[in-house]
Amino acid sequence: MHLKSLTLKGFKSFAQPTTFQFEPGVTAVVGPNGSGKSNVVDALAWVMGEQGAKTLRGGKMEDVIFAGTSTRGPLGRAEVILTIDNADGALPIEYTEVTISRTLFRNGQSDYAINGESCRLLDVQELLSDSGLGREMHVIVGQGRLDNVLQATPEDRRGFIEEAAGILKHRRRKEKTVRKLEAMQTNLTRLNDLAGEIRRQLKPLGKQAEVAREAQNIAAVVRDARSRILADDVVTLRREVDDHQRSENERQTERIVVGEQLEQVTLRLAHLEERLTSDAVDGARRTAHDLEQVRERLRSLSNLAHERIVLLSSDIAESVPLISVTDDMVDQARADVVAMHAQIAEVEERLGHAAAHTATASASLDAIDHEIAEQGALISQHDLDKAALESRVDIARSRVASAKGEQLRYDNARDAAVARRDDAETQLDGLDTLDGGDNAELEEAVTTAETQALAAQSALDAAREALHTQERERDGLAARVSALSLALDSRDGSSSLAGRSGIRGIVADAVQVDAGFETAIAAALGGLAEAVLADSRDAAVSALNHVDSTDAGRVDILFAETDGAVESAIAIAGLDAALDRVKAPAGVRGVLARAYIAADLDAARAAWPAIVDAGLADTAVLVTRSGEVLTRFLLRGGQGAQPSRIELAAERDEAQSKLEKISTQIERDRNAVEALRDEVTTAKQRSQKALTDLRAFDARHAEQVEAVSRLRAGRDAAIAELERLDASLDKARATVAEAQAETDAAIRALDEFLARPRPVLDATSRDRAVAELDAARQSEMTVRIEMETLRERHRAERDRAEELARSRDAERAAVTERAALRVKRRAQLDRAEHIASYLPPVLAAVDESVAEAHVRLAEEEATRNENSAALTDLRRQESELRERYSRITDGVHGLEMQIYEKKLHLSSLLERAADEFGLVEEVLIAEFGPETLVPQVDGDPIPFDRAEQAARLKSAERSMEQLGRVNPLALEEFAALEQRHTFLTEQLADLEKTRADLLQIIEELDEKMQVIFLQAFHDTKAAFEDILPVLFPGGTGHLLLTDPDSPLTTGIEVSVKPVGKKIERLSLLSGGERSLAAVALLVAIFKARPSPFYILDEVEAALDDANLGRLLTIIEGLRESSQLIIITHQKRTMEIADALYGVSMRQDGVSAVVGQRVKAGEA
Repeated sequence: MHLKSLTLKGFKSFAQPTTFQFEPGVTAVVGPNGSGKSNVVDALAWVMGEQGAKTLRGGKMEDVIFAGTSTRGPLGRAEVILTIDNADGALPIEYTEVTISRTLFRNGQSDYAINGESCRLLDVQELLSDSGLGREMHVIVGQGRLDNVLQATPEDRRGFIEEAAGILKHRRRKEKTVRKLEAMQTNLTRLNDLAGEIRRQLKPLGKQAEVAREAQNIAAVVRDARSRILADDVVTLRREVDDHQRSENERQTERIVVGEQLEQVTLRLAHLEERLTSDAVDGARRTAHDLEQVRERLRSLSNLAHERIVLLSSDIAESVPLISVTDDMVDQARADVVAMHAQIAEVEERLGHAAAHTATASASLDAIDHEIAEQGALISQHDLDKAALESRVDIARSRVASAKGEQLRYDNARDAAVARRDDAETQLDGLDTLDGGDNAELEEAVTTAETQALAAQSALDAAREALHTQERERDGLAARVSALSLALDSRDGSSSLAGRSGIRGIVADAVQVDAGFETAIAAALGGLAEAVLADSRDAAVSALNHVDSTDAGRVDILFAETDGAVESAIAIAGLDAALDRVKAPAGVRGVLARAYIAADLDAARAAWPAIVDAGLADTAVLVTRSGEVLTRFLLRGGQGAQPSRIELAAERDEAQSKLEKISTQIERDRNAVEALRDEVTTAKQRSQKALTDLRAFDARHAEQVEAVSRLRAGRDAAIAELERLDASLDKARATVAEAQAETDAAIRALDEFLARPRPVLDATSRDRAVAELDAARQSEMTVRIEMETLRERHRAERDRAEELARSRDAERAAVTERAALRVKRRAQLDRAEHIASYLPPVLAAVDESVAEAHVRLAEEEATRNENSAALTDLRRQESELRERYSRITDGVHGLEMQIYEKKLHLSSLLERAADEFGLVEEVLIAEFGPETLVPQVDGDPIPFDRAEQAARLKSAERSMEQLGRVNPLALEEFAALEQRHTFLTEQLADLEKTRADLLQIIEELDEKMQVIFLQAFHDTKAAFEDILPVLFPGGTGHLLLTDPDSPLTTGIEVSVKPVGKKIERLSLLSGGERSLAAVALLVAIFKARPSPFYILDEVEAALDDANLGRLLTIIEGLRESSQLIIITHQKRTMEIADALYGVSMRQDGVSAVVGQRVKAGEA
């Protein structure tokens, strides 16, 4: 495996897309300082997952994006693409070429991809870690990394070996397992607390459950007793309804019978009324009347006879009367008799017709009466049949309503069960399944956040330590400046001149000396370095007068300005003119005009002949950089001399400059510390948030498991209830269908019956017949009266005609035979006397007949009175029958109302049974009816006794009241809580088992890491001991474990002893030795656990040519097993490279790259 190519787009100084093509072997990247060579190393580290901005030499991660220049604008993102040749399958992925890319946007969004597929940072790290490329990036040795390797703690050095040995993935797995264990411990604590809380709740809830169970038992007794009493009420009501319906049927039958009796009495009443209106009494009355008329006529005849006797007696005595009756009169009277006889015949014929019509009407009435009686019987039977069919329909409809009510109850129960099932399934479907990937992501987030927090904290601690170091250095510098300022504060006469006009200050303060020449210039000036510097001679004189006047002491005053120009120093070979190393006023330069500076005393002595040759032997002053003074006649030097004022001023100025710089740096570092503190706070917040999210996820997961179990239990219960309700519903539907079929049959029978016409009691024909009979009788009576009247008139006319004829004959005889008339009259007289004598017995007989007629009339009237009494009795009977009929009808209506009320009460009871107990009538009667035995807790069942059940109900209700307030949900809550406690106990057991498994995993990981680490350490130690003599000829070195008894936590100490040196600490090594020691350690790791490639950034910069050669020998050895990319300035390093890349910085601030493959033997 080796790096194949690296593409940078907008990464740091690489604004333009730039691609490096790498080959196996050594690739050198060269270029001037600041051209962007190290940015290539940063790009490699960044694309492989580096998260530390400081590691990438930046303040924040956004610094890797090209920030722009004066001629080019900034970019919005940085992208690096690394292509790895995986032909050997070193990376655990099924591709011969693997491309890893990372993109960062200015808004902070970061994207990773493997072969173009978006992925996570963890995926990239895990992919690389299997090939020995961990997050510590030991394969990338950047600038300053060598020193960090040696300054690293023993534990950090252990990390290098662990990363190279591939232990980090096991340690990460262990850390992940430990976090799980810690989270599990939190869950265990929570579960234990929750289980304890539930146990504390179980006891009081158990008591409530016992009370609820007892209340449930009592409620069962109450329900049983109420059900039995309710069933008894239903049976009683049903029996009463049946009895009332039976009574109603009987009353209906009785009403029909009474109605028939009433009709019969009405018929008899009509018959009697008809008889009362018949002609029997009238006939008797007419007979009596006729007899009375006959008697009256006989009496008249008797009177007439007596009158005639008197008359005839007088006539006989008188003359023959005149004829008063003529023949015409007799003929007329006889004609009248004949006409009247014809009328009588006509009336008799009419009477016969009337009598026949009366007989016909009477026969018709009798037939109608018989037919009405038959119709009444048919109507009664029809009403009975109709009542029976209607009762059957009502019963069938009642069964249908009951069955439908039962079906509706089951439907409602089923709908409720379906709703509960659907609700449970909806809630189950609505539960967001917590994916295990989410847990892994959360754990990764926790790991990343903790790593970032630790890194931020480490950075903060390092920054604080650096800040404290700088503050201590600042305080030392401030103290040094203060001390030097006090030392420079002159207390002689010059101090009294401070601030005077024309006085510039001390000479040393006005002189600026090049660094390194302060001692030499101070020696050249001598005591004048502390002299007062005046603007002019006059100012100097005035100042001196002031000193004298104030007795301030002695003072040297140097003129800043002179009358003429100061001569330039003559150049002397091997010497520096003092004037060339100072910047000072003309007067001071004049003092130093013949002063020369030599490197040391030997150089001064060697240069003195040149001074003599230049003719300056008398005036020249030679000073060394260490402070010795050589003149023609003087040599001053040695140890113990106090530093001059110039030296002190220079030291003060240098300290002041350092103080200002370090103060500025401290301010920047303080800001950085504040930023790091904010970053630490943010990182800790992110870590805490990630841990809170993970814990919340675990809590949600536990809650979801519990909710799923609860919902599944509810769903399963609803499904079981649905199955039971479906079976009951099928039975109910069958019952409804059966009842409906029976109802339909009853309705069809009733409709068929009603379709047949009801027999009609048609009395209109009888009324017509009665009217016809009455009319016929009245007509017959009229005709009879007319006939009798005609007969009577016929007799009277006949008698009158005969009488007229006789009177005519008598008169004629009297006329013709006057004598005979008298004889005749005598005869008439005799006859009249005979009639007068004959009439009394006839009258007596007639009187007797009249009396008999009156008797008959009385009898007829008595009969009529009897008929009237019978009529009155029949009317009374009719009234009684009507009243009875009305009472029966009212009774029937009352029974119907009672039946309706009882049915309503029964319906109310059945609704109560359905609502309170969920029972239909059949089930209620079958299970709790009075005929059903009452089961006993102990003993055999006993018969139903309402009083006992009422007492039992009252006792149970009293017991229920004594229980007081009952929590009806206690049983369910207790069962749920107990189930939850059991569930939590099982969960605790599972967690304990899982905890044991995790501990086992940790133990296995520790054992595995220990074995891998010890093997890697021994291999690295052996490689280090082999490599060190190559880099340090004759030297020795060792790797030691700080705590061999604890291989999992021990650190690694590095011991290096160059030949001829006795060094106990690595910090005492020189810079080159330190670099070689660090390289030795890294190369030992590289050889013990080779990686596919290594990136070295100017690791040989501090090495001399000899040591560089030794390092290149090591690199040549690494070339055989690994690919190397080296950032270098060394020509010898470039010579061993297989490919060269030159990086330069263009004028627009963008790095440009030129590549060249180096052939064997070519430079």
